Amino acid sequence: MKTHLFNYLRFNRAERNGTLALFFLAAVFFAVPEISRHFQPAKSTDFSPFQREIQSFRTAFDHGGIVDGGASGMLFNFDPNTASFEDFVRLGLSEKVSNIICNYRNKGGDFRSPADFQKIWSLKKEDFARLLPYIRIGSAAEKSYESTREQAAPELFAFDPNTVTEADLRRLGLPDRTTKSILNYRDKGGQFRKKEDLEKIYTLEEEDYARIAPYATFSENLVSVHADRPVVYAGGFATPTPKKNLAKGPVDINRAGLDAWMSLPGIGEMRARQLLSYREKLGGFISVEQVAEMQGLPDSVFQGMRSYLELGATEFRKINLNTASIADLDAHPYISKRQAELIVAFREQHGAFSSAEDLGRMRAFSDRVWLAKVGPYLAVE
Repeated sequence: MKTHLFNYLRFNRAERNGTLALFFLAAVFFAVPEISRHFQPAKSTDFSPFQREIQSFRTAFDHGGIVDGGASGMLFNFDPNTASFEDFVRLGLSEKVSNIICNYRNKGGDFRSPADFQKIWSLKKEDFARLLPYIRIGSAAEKSYESTREQAAPELFAFDPNTVTEADLRRLGLPDRTTKSILNYRDKGGQFRKKEDLEKIYTLEEEDYARIAPYATFSENLVSVHADRPVVYAGGFATPTPKKNLAKGPVDINRAGLDAWMSLPGIGEMRARQLLSYREKLGGFISVEQVAEMQGLPDSVFQGMRSYLELGATEFRKINLNTASIADLDAHPYISKRQAELIVAFREQHGAFSSAEDLGRMRAFSDRVWLAKVGPYLAVE
């Protein structure tokens, strides 16, 4: 019995060689991947998207937000007037809708109540209903910041309310809403002839008026122009206004002074000063068509003086992206305050810009038309 079992389990020479060969091949099959792993470069995993999500979660949690991990996106308290492009995307809105909201704000749009968020025509009703409970207009933190800024020690200096710039109005200690009201009043043709006219600005507080009124100065030429204006009687007849001498030659839009602008058809002293102020804020014109972009200048007036305009001098002032502050960037007509904040924040997080084209790497500045428009005014040093 034992001999029979032994003979059954016994291998001949060929079978033993085959078994050994099989064991050798199996060992090689399992060893090759382990050996090759030591000769391959180590692969690094990019955890930055995951880290951003973690940071978003922490931010929402710190601000009392409620996180919903479903397909609708993350839900947290936000102010549509200050939320960033990335915030809207995290809220579950598409990049197209997020861009439309940012463009609406950049053009002066404002959300005064949660219901105003429906102004965005591409916003779906279900998205609005989902986000409505989390809309906070003017958060406590922003109000605190605004009040702190308004309480900062103002500067007092002589100024002409018909030509004073936005930056100087802020230096006088006026809040943003009052500054915007004054600029809008001027852009619509309003003029200040005496200090009492400042009371027309309904957002100007009495204490602010009492503080800045003694420093208001007015151009004598502006006063005399209005003093000599013919009186129109009830019958509708008026003394004809004498025609001014029009420009005899082309006007260089980058070198023209007050008198040169006033020699153009449809341009009085007020508009001439506004054009000078606009050119100064812009840093210089790079095309004649930019004159038409000045707020408050009717297209009919521009077309009437278009043939007199020429671009002679092409020197214009540039903004250094690596040193400019938020206020410096915001002062440019093509750059909104929100865009200025994003530029400075990007610079602080990623280091100095190597070229002005680096702005195109930011999703918030994906508008190629805007980049081409503002690009000539940007520099890197």
